[in-house]
Parts: sequence; C-alpha cells; structure tokens
Amino acid sequence: MKNRSYKSEAMDFIRTLLDKSGNHEEQMKLRSTWWDKDEVNLDEIKQNEESAIKNNGYVYFSYPKHQK
Repeated sequence: MKNRSYKSEAMDFIRTLLDKSGNHEEQMKLRSTWWDKDEVNLDEIKQNEESAIKNNGYVYFSYPKHQK
C-alpha cells in the first residue's frame, strides 16, 4: 500500500509556487513566447531546405593547389 500522505520537497515547492497569485498568467505568457507558434508553412520550410548550401565536413587543413 502506498503512503499517500508523503510530500516531497520539490512537489511542495511547485505547489506553493503555483498557488501564488499571478503565476499562472505569467506562466502562460512565457509559454506563448517559446512554444505557442503560428501555423507552420510547409512550402516555405521545403524551399528553405532545398536552397540551403550543403557543407563539407570540418576541414583541418587547406588543400594544396596543383601546379601545372
């Protein structure tokens, strides 16, 4: 049988933080900054991927120039 009365310090801290006034609104505002984005334009993404310049791997030295 589980001990349902146990509260970890981390969960107690999170619940205390969420119970403060104004935190929920602030959380939603910050979430919208990072996660809630406008609709994705798949054609634009495809065009960007096709037009990207392909890199060669990291070059540790410069290639010698061939002399004729």
